[in-house]
Amino acid sequence: MIGKRLSALGATLIVLTAAPGDQSAFPKPDPLSYVVKLKGIAPACDNTRPEATGFAYGPERVMTTAHFVAGTTGSIAVSAPDGKPYEGRVVLFDPGRDVAVLRVPGLRARELVFGPIEPGESATFAGYPRGGDLAKTSGSVGRGFTAHGPDIYHERQIRREVLIVQAPVKPGGAGSPLLRSDGTLSGMVFASDLREPRGYVLTAKEITRPAMDGKTATAAASTQKCL
Repeated sequence: MIGKRLSALGATLIVLTAAPGDQSAFPKPDPLSYVVKLKGIAPACDNTRPEATGFAYGPERVMTTAHFVAGTTGSIAVSAPDGKPYEGRVVLFDPGRDVAVLRVPGLRARELVFGPIEPGESATFAGYPRGGDLAKTSGSVGRGFTAHGPDIYHERQIRREVLIVQAPVKPGGAGSPLLRSDGTLSGMVFASDLREPRGYVLTAKEITRPAMDGKTATAAASTQKCL
Protein backbone atom coordinates (compact mmCIF):
# COMPACT_ATOMS: atom_id res chain seq x y z
CA MET A 1 0.00 0.00 0.00
CA ILE A 2 2.80 2.40 0.82
CA GLY A 3 4.39 1.79 -2.56
CA LYS A 4 1.12 2.51 -4.39
CA ARG A 5 0.53 5.73 -2.50
CA LEU A 6 4.07 6.92 -3.05
CA SER A 7 4.00 6.24 -6.77
CA ALA A 8 0.67 8.01 -7.06
CA LEU A 9 2.17 11.26 -5.79
CA GLY A 10 4.27 11.66 -8.91
CA ALA A 11 7.11 13.11 -6.85
CA THR A 12 10.84 12.72 -7.28
CA LEU A 13 12.02 9.88 -5.05
CA ILE A 14 15.15 9.66 -2.96
CA VAL A 15 17.16 6.73 -4.25
CA LEU A 16 19.93 4.99 -2.33
CA THR A 17 21.92 2.84 -4.72
CA ALA A 18 23.05 -0.32 -2.97
CA ALA A 19 26.73 -1.14 -2.93
CA PRO A 20 27.12 -4.30 -0.82
CA GLY A 21 30.48 -4.63 0.87
CA ASP A 22 31.35 -0.95 0.45
CA GLN A 23 32.13 0.41 3.92
CA SER A 24 33.58 3.73 2.79
CA ALA A 25 30.43 5.59 3.85
CA PHE A 26 30.80 4.56 7.50
CA PRO A 27 31.52 7.60 9.65
CA LYS A 28 34.09 7.67 12.46
CA PRO A 29 33.66 6.56 15.19
CA ASP A 30 32.27 3.31 13.90
CA PRO A 31 28.45 3.51 13.88
CA LEU A 32 28.28 -0.21 14.66
CA SER A 33 28.82 0.84 18.26
CA TYR A 34 25.28 2.24 18.52
CA VAL A 35 23.24 -0.07 16.27
CA VAL A 36 21.52 -2.59 18.57
CA LYS A 37 19.47 -5.77 18.26
CA LEU A 38 16.07 -5.80 19.98
CA LYS A 39 13.78 -8.57 21.15
CA GLY A 40 10.37 -8.15 22.79
CA ILE A 41 7.63 -10.30 24.25
CA ALA A 42 4.05 -9.92 23.03
CA PRO A 43 1.89 -12.60 24.71
CA ALA A 44 -1.33 -11.04 23.41
CA CYS A 45 0.00 -11.29 19.84
CA ASP A 46 0.03 -15.09 19.51
CA ASN A 47 2.84 -15.15 22.12
CA THR A 48 5.33 -13.95 19.53
CA ARG A 49 8.85 -12.75 20.34
CA PRO A 50 9.43 -10.05 17.71
CA GLU A 51 12.96 -9.03 16.77
CA ALA A 52 14.10 -5.77 15.23
CA THR A 53 16.88 -3.23 14.94
CA GLY A 54 17.32 -0.01 16.88
CA PHE A 55 20.00 2.59 17.45
CA ALA A 56 21.21 4.65 20.40
CA TYR A 57 20.92 8.35 19.60
CA GLY A 58 22.02 9.54 23.02
CA PRO A 59 22.78 8.26 26.53
CA GLU A 60 20.27 5.57 27.61
CA ARG A 61 17.97 6.21 24.64
CA VAL A 62 17.27 3.89 21.70
CA MET A 63 14.98 4.59 18.75
CA THR A 64 13.14 1.90 16.79
CA THR A 65 9.81 1.46 15.01
CA ALA A 66 6.43 1.56 16.75
CA HIS A 67 5.21 -1.47 14.82
CA PHE A 68 7.95 -3.56 16.44
CA VAL A 69 6.97 -2.73 20.02
CA ALA A 70 3.19 -2.66 19.43
CA GLY A 71 1.49 -5.01 21.90
CA THR A 72 4.70 -5.92 23.73
CA THR A 73 4.73 -6.18 27.53
CA GLY A 74 7.49 -5.74 30.07
CA SER A 75 11.04 -4.92 29.06
CA ILE A 76 12.70 -5.10 25.65
CA ALA A 77 15.97 -7.06 25.44
CA VAL A 78 18.69 -4.83 23.97
CA SER A 79 21.92 -6.39 22.66
CA ALA A 80 24.87 -4.14 21.86
CA PRO A 81 27.27 -5.10 19.04
CA ASP A 82 29.81 -6.28 21.64
CA GLY A 83 27.20 -8.70 22.99
CA LYS A 84 26.57 -6.84 26.24
CA PRO A 85 22.90 -7.20 27.25
CA TYR A 86 20.62 -4.43 28.48
CA GLU A 87 16.93 -4.05 29.24
CA GLY A 88 14.86 -1.20 27.88
CA ARG A 89 11.37 0.17 28.47
CA VAL A 90 9.22 1.97 25.94
CA VAL A 91 8.86 5.61 27.00
CA LEU A 92 7.47 6.98 23.72
CA PHE A 93 5.08 5.26 21.30
CA ASP A 94 4.03 7.10 18.13
CA PRO A 95 1.86 4.85 15.91
CA GLY A 96 1.36 7.68 13.43
CA ARG A 97 4.99 8.23 12.52
CA ASP A 98 5.84 4.59 13.36
CA VAL A 99 8.47 5.61 15.92
CA ALA A 100 9.20 4.36 19.43
CA VAL A 101 11.85 5.34 21.97
CA LEU A 102 13.26 3.06 24.66
CA ARG A 103 14.91 4.12 27.91
CA VAL A 104 17.85 1.76 28.44
CA PRO A 105 19.53 2.30 31.83
CA GLY A 106 23.30 1.98 31.70
CA LEU A 107 23.61 2.24 27.92
CA ARG A 108 26.39 4.68 27.10
CA ALA A 109 26.22 6.47 23.76
CA ARG A 110 27.25 9.78 22.29
CA GLU A 111 24.65 12.27 21.11
CA LEU A 112 23.92 11.82 17.43
CA VAL A 113 23.48 14.90 15.27
CA PHE A 114 20.26 14.88 13.24
CA GLY A 115 20.34 16.50 9.81
CA PRO A 116 19.14 16.27 6.20
CA ILE A 117 21.05 14.54 3.46
CA GLU A 118 21.73 16.26 0.16
CA PRO A 119 21.27 14.64 -3.26
CA GLY A 120 24.40 12.77 -4.24
CA GLU A 121 25.75 12.38 -0.70
CA SER A 122 26.90 8.95 0.43
CA ALA A 123 24.99 7.17 3.21
CA THR A 124 24.98 3.92 5.13
CA PHE A 125 22.22 1.96 6.83
CA ALA A 126 22.85 -1.02 9.09
CA GLY A 127 20.63 -3.49 10.94
CA TYR A 128 19.98 -7.06 12.06
CA PRO A 129 17.79 -8.70 9.37
CA ARG A 130 15.93 -11.79 10.58
CA GLY A 131 17.62 -11.41 13.95
CA GLY A 132 20.97 -12.45 12.52
CA ASP A 133 24.32 -10.69 12.26
CA LEU A 134 24.71 -7.01 11.59
CA ALA A 135 24.35 -6.23 7.87
CA LYS A 136 25.23 -2.94 6.20
CA THR A 137 24.77 -1.25 2.82
CA SER A 138 26.24 1.97 1.40
CA GLY A 139 25.27 4.24 -1.50
CA SER A 140 24.21 7.72 -2.61
CA VAL A 141 20.89 9.55 -2.34
CA GLY A 142 18.70 11.78 -4.46
CA ARG A 143 15.60 13.83 -3.56
CA GLY A 144 12.65 12.94 -1.27
CA PHE A 145 8.98 13.84 -0.83
CA THR A 146 5.98 13.89 1.50
CA ALA A 147 4.15 10.55 1.54
CA HIS A 148 0.50 9.95 2.44
CA GLY A 149 -0.46 6.64 4.04
CA PRO A 150 -2.10 4.95 7.04
CA ASP A 151 -0.74 4.74 10.57
CA ILE A 152 0.44 1.33 11.80
CA TYR A 153 -3.12 0.37 12.77
CA HIS A 154 -4.65 1.56 9.49
CA GLU A 155 -7.02 3.78 11.48
CA ARG A 156 -6.09 7.22 10.15
CA GLN A 157 -4.16 8.82 7.32
CA ILE A 158 -0.72 10.29 8.02
CA ARG A 159 1.64 12.59 6.13
CA ARG A 160 5.32 11.73 6.55
CA GLU A 161 8.62 12.94 5.10
CA VAL A 162 10.05 9.83 3.43
CA LEU A 163 13.18 8.71 1.59
CA ILE A 164 13.31 5.60 -0.62
CA VAL A 165 16.15 3.11 -0.40
CA GLN A 166 16.92 1.11 -3.54
CA ALA A 167 18.03 -1.92 -1.54
CA PRO A 168 16.08 -4.77 0.10
CA VAL A 169 15.05 -4.40 3.73
CA LYS A 170 14.57 -7.86 5.20
CA PRO A 171 12.41 -8.67 8.27
CA GLY A 172 14.15 -7.35 11.36
CA GLY A 173 15.87 -4.57 9.43
CA ALA A 174 13.29 -1.92 10.29
CA GLY A 175 14.71 0.51 12.82
CA SER A 176 18.08 0.74 11.07
CA PRO A 177 19.65 4.23 11.09
CA LEU A 178 20.55 6.03 7.86
CA LEU A 179 23.88 7.81 8.33
CA ARG A 180 25.77 10.38 6.32
CA SER A 181 29.51 9.93 5.83
CA ASP A 182 30.21 12.48 8.59
CA GLY A 183 28.12 10.54 11.12
CA THR A 184 25.00 12.71 10.89
CA LEU A 185 21.76 10.77 11.34
CA SER A 186 19.54 11.39 8.30
CA GLY A 187 16.69 8.98 8.98
CA MET A 188 15.41 5.59 10.12
CA VAL A 189 14.29 2.64 7.99
CA PHE A 190 10.67 1.82 8.81
CA ALA A 191 9.20 -0.28 5.97
CA SER A 192 9.99 -2.39 2.93
CA ASP A 193 8.36 -2.90 -0.46
CA LEU A 194 6.91 -6.39 -0.78
CA ARG A 195 7.15 -6.38 -4.58
CA GLU A 196 10.46 -4.67 -5.27
CA PRO A 197 13.88 -4.65 -3.52
CA ARG A 198 13.56 -1.29 -1.85
CA GLY A 199 12.78 0.16 1.57
CA TYR A 200 11.36 3.35 3.07
CA VAL A 201 13.11 5.72 5.47
CA LEU A 202 11.65 8.38 7.77
CA THR A 203 13.73 11.54 7.38
CA ALA A 204 15.71 13.21 10.16
CA LYS A 205 13.09 15.97 10.19
CA GLU A 206 10.33 13.41 10.75
CA ILE A 207 12.01 11.67 13.69
CA THR A 208 13.49 14.73 15.43
CA ARG A 209 10.37 15.55 17.49
CA PRO A 210 9.86 12.04 18.92
CA ALA A 211 13.62 11.83 19.59
CA MET A 212 13.51 15.06 21.60
CA ASP A 213 10.39 14.03 23.50
CA GLY A 214 11.87 10.60 24.19
CA LYS A 215 15.05 12.07 25.72
CA THR A 216 13.10 13.54 28.65
CA ALA A 217 10.45 10.83 29.00
CA THR A 218 10.96 8.43 31.91
CA ALA A 219 7.54 6.86 32.53
CA ALA A 220 6.59 3.67 30.69
CA ALA A 221 4.38 4.35 27.65
CA SER A 222 1.51 2.16 26.51
CA THR A 223 2.35 0.09 23.44
CA GLN A 224 -1.38 -0.20 22.75
CA LYS A 225 -2.68 -3.19 20.80
CA CYS A 226 -1.16 -5.82 18.55
CA LEU A 227 -1.05 -5.29 14.80
